[in-house]
Amino acid sequence: MKKRIQFIRQMAAVVGLLGILFSYAMFQGGFVSWFLFYSFLPFGLYSLTIMLYPLRAIKIERVLEKRRYHAGETLTITIQMTMPIFFPIAYMIVEEKLPHSLQNVKRSKTVLMPWRKVGSYVYEIDDLPRGEHIFEIIHVKMTDLLGLILKEATFSIKDVVVVYPRYVEMRYRKMEWQLEEGAASSLSSLHRDRTMAVSVREYTQGDRFSWIHWKASARKNELMTKDFEERQSEDIVVFLDRTPTELFEEMVTFTASFIRAAIKKGVQTGFVAVGRNRIAVHAQGGEAHLQRLFYHLATVTCDGEEKFARTIQQEAMQWPLSFSFCYVTSRLDQETLSVIKDLAIRNRRGVVFLIKKQGSHVTKDEKEAAEQLKKKGIITIATSPQHFTNALFEGGK
Repeated sequence: MKKRIQFIRQMAAVVGLLGILFSYAMFQGGFVSWFLFYSFLPFGLYSLTIMLYPLRAIKIERVLEKRRYHAGETLTITIQMTMPIFFPIAYMIVEEKLPHSLQNVKRSKTVLMPWRKVGSYVYEIDDLPRGEHIFEIIHVKMTDLLGLILKEATFSIKDVVVVYPRYVEMRYRKMEWQLEEGAASSLSSLHRDRTMAVSVREYTQGDRFSWIHWKASARKNELMTKDFEERQSEDIVVFLDRTPTELFEEMVTFTASFIRAAIKKGVQTGFVAVGRNRIAVHAQGGEAHLQRLFYHLATVTCDGEEKFARTIQQEAMQWPLSFSFCYVTSRLDQETLSVIKDLAIRNRRGVVFLIKKQGSHVTKDEKEAAEQLKKKGIITIATSPQHFTNALFEGGK
């Protein structure tokens, strides 16, 4: 309705001006009055032609070089237009309505003078933020030389660009948890699968009390210990803390780097991140699985309404005992500490990655929490972005 009213007003303005100038020339006569009329006549007819031009019949296409990027890269977009009828349009304003996820980016607007039937323009978005960006709307405006006529059309063209998180080339080594009471955790290339006992052997110092095979001990009248199968690979599941924090982007970068390094080494890797939506990806390996995890890391946000400790408590017991747990967080509070210690007692071992700001240090409370976890066989690695590459070689705090 508004567009119709606008059309009528613009038409009335142009026709009215032509009528006024013609009437002035007819009644006044003379060179000046007719000069004014004939001087305005081409502009008036051009304006009327612009009003009748089938703007909605323009064919518009958005051309993307690719649809998968990493944060920080530059997105190049080409808008191609094919005019339905050749006409010497004075100029046209073409504007890309950027998605909400890119509202902080400067809007792309350009003025074209499409004297050809086919035209195009290119614009770039630098330093792409992580996320899934949906481009949908291209707005086109066309006007005459005097600005009397303004014609608009909106074109719906949907394209999705996924921007994966940043990652660094992380040096990786597989994790083995030393299971002696009170021992620190270490990193190695093997670990024992404690879900399957293949034989029994004599008890040796350092064996856990829970490993004792009581029936065999009674038969031999000496302590005998279950001997577990060693395996060359390990399974891990990464828990990402989605409670609001200013370090969330750094946490996502670390998680992406760690997951990528693990999968590249052939480690079966799972992923859990719970906020307003629940993300739980079964452990697999391979490039396709890595791309699935990177997609989740591209779209995940720090919108967790429950504490990280509750997420761990609810999700951890759904994974087999053979999995090692990796917790990525920016804070280590008492509730989280208590849950991780409880899981360690239940033979659910792992490592805590504590992400810190550049140049910041571990607090006294965090150091005390790390010491408590160390006694339960859990290491805590505090790291910052400049140390992500060698985080697994810096040792527990």
